[in-house]
Amino acid sequence: MSMAVADFIPRTVPLTVGTEQIQAERKTRGFNRVSLLEPPVDVHKNNVNQQLGQEFRTQYSINPDVPLVVVVSRLVPELKLEGILSAIDTTALIADERPICLAIVGGGSSAGTVRERAEQVNLRYPGSIVLTGKMADPRGAYAAADVALGMGGSALRAMAFAKPLIVQGEKGYWKLLEPDSVDEFFWQGWYGVGSDDHGGAERLKSILLPLLDSRDRQSILGDFGRELVDARYSLGSLSRTLDELYLAELSHHIRTGNELGSWSLAAWEFTKYKLARLRQKLWRKTVIDDFNSNTVNARFGPRRPGNAIQQVMYLAGTYWDDVKGTDHMLATALSAQTEVIWVDPPRTLKSSLTADGPRPAKLLGTSRDQVTGKITRIQTFVPFGVRYPQLRKIYDKLTIRTLLRGASTIPSGARLIIHSSASASFPAEISGTKYLYVTDDWVAGEQLMGLPAGSVSKRLTENLAVADKVFAVSPHLATLIDQQQSKHVTQLLPNGCKISELSAGDRQPVIAVLGQLNERLDVGLLEEIRDQGLKLRVAGPLKSNNAQWATRMRKFLESPDVQWVGEIPPTRVPEFLAGCRIGLTPYTDSKFNKASFPLKTLDYLAAGLFVVSTNLPSSHWLDTEHVAIGNTNGEVIDILRQRIAHPTLDSEISERRAFAARHSWEQRAIDLIELSTLKEMPIT
Repeated sequence: MSMAVADFIPRTVPLTVGTEQIQAERKTRGFNRVSLLEPPVDVHKNNVNQQLGQEFRTQYSINPDVPLVVVVSRLVPELKLEGILSAIDTTALIADERPICLAIVGGGSSAGTVRERAEQVNLRYPGSIVLTGKMADPRGAYAAADVALGMGGSALRAMAFAKPLIVQGEKGYWKLLEPDSVDEFFWQGWYGVGSDDHGGAERLKSILLPLLDSRDRQSILGDFGRELVDARYSLGSLSRTLDELYLAELSHHIRTGNELGSWSLAAWEFTKYKLARLRQKLWRKTVIDDFNSNTVNARFGPRRPGNAIQQVMYLAGTYWDDVKGTDHMLATALSAQTEVIWVDPPRTLKSSLTADGPRPAKLLGTSRDQVTGKITRIQTFVPFGVRYPQLRKIYDKLTIRTLLRGASTIPSGARLIIHSSASASFPAEISGTKYLYVTDDWVAGEQLMGLPAGSVSKRLTENLAVADKVFAVSPHLATLIDQQQSKHVTQLLPNGCKISELSAGDRQPVIAVLGQLNERLDVGLLEEIRDQGLKLRVAGPLKSNNAQWATRMRKFLESPDVQWVGEIPPTRVPEFLAGCRIGLTPYTDSKFNKASFPLKTLDYLAAGLFVVSTNLPSSHWLDTEHVAIGNTNGEVIDILRQRIAHPTLDSEISERRAFAARHSWEQRAIDLIELSTLKEMPIT
């Protein structure tokens, strides 16, 4: 886990390193068995804890109204000292303008130097620097912080406490953790090297001041950091990686000739190392932390060589202009990482003429337009019959012809093809890494989608055979897919959510129902809830192929205790939910629904609502006290009656939003783009 690796380790010995950068550097030095094992964090022991934070502030007499910046670090010359002194100087610069406190937690050989600099600042601005010394348990410091400074394991622990993080390094390096910078940290680790030894204090001030001025930004970045730790650095995630490494080594065959050569070279490197150490001692220039003093980052560069993925081609199962569901949200998040080519399903002449919104530029043929800055949409307009497999294949050829016009400019290894359609095939004419993303139980929903019997199962089997990886939106669906094929272990990529700024609102004893209103919802349960005198607010379009069901749902929506606002744009969802106390996920007990992962459940949590759900495997998978599950209609109603009388506390809103942030669409996109570090999630 050091920032560099000794050259005297034999090249044939299996090696684990803590960053992708060191892994790449070691491979260039002839180490052929180098695996990535990033530092883990106990995300249960290190978690948001307001009480610990209050106790820390009380113990060290830190005013609760003063912004607190915390650094937990060894106080040693190598790597650490420069940044800590720079942070003290930054505190002095900011204290000229506004109250601020910097708490430095730790001890070491440079403690005297740090204390002397801190005392100078405290003479001018009393109490602005707090030195705690070494703490056996520094969790209180992390919990108390408004902003954390740090590197390595300390940075990861701060993220586990949902604190916005500014990563510390050397030669004036300071960088804020945010979606735009995270790839750099994935590559080089939680540390960096700047370009000069001066100006670090001013650089830190320019990052820190805007952050201290925005509580909302602190909250969003803190949630983002916690989400990263949960997804990539938790003990559970890293233990699975370690299990895989051990299994790989058990199957490795040692070649004696290679081993002898490797050990001979290692002996020579070790001799050179010991002679160099002896020379340092004779000249009294011993470097205590000798490997970390010569980091790979300083020698190998802060950026990953090249971008693994230059383009995502997203073969969607829905239209871009439809309700913004799984495909739309994931593609949008992916566009923050790379270029996205979105491919609409073919649209018939009838559909083009009757669809809501502006009429398309053409009624037959294909078109290409820019829907956002980094998302290009391909549309195919056809006369009729898109539900019939043979006609669909013909229409798909038109789409492929349009896609091929720009395909040659992207190397095949740099293109990711995500396929999430129940009725289309992977384009054989376009090369790239193929990911099949199954977003519903398409086979069970064949009739609901109006597709010919047996066509979905046949197409799914074909796509499973050519896919490089297979993902499913829910654990139950992943199990179903694995029962159909043995080529892949289906990985879990659940739906995500968007973390918006919290809307102000008086959370009334009202139950929210959000999303499309179709046969997947249990209208009988909704009627029972209404008949119990509980008030409901409903937002979403009424879309049903079943006239009898639609009539019944419309009658429910017109009830006195039900407020239906129709379809609302995503920008109005936070405002709509802010006036409610509970979010309801009222799905029927069907085979199709068991395999689903309703978007609304995480959307409710992102808005700070308590959630009540019918018995869905995806709701169980979330495994949080903020989602209650009823096995029967009676149980659901009992939970609703109990919870609706419970006023929503600010602390509960924060906890729910922090939980939802771990499941953001941004994190789902990172999981897909970071091919070499994608984690297999347990399917339970």
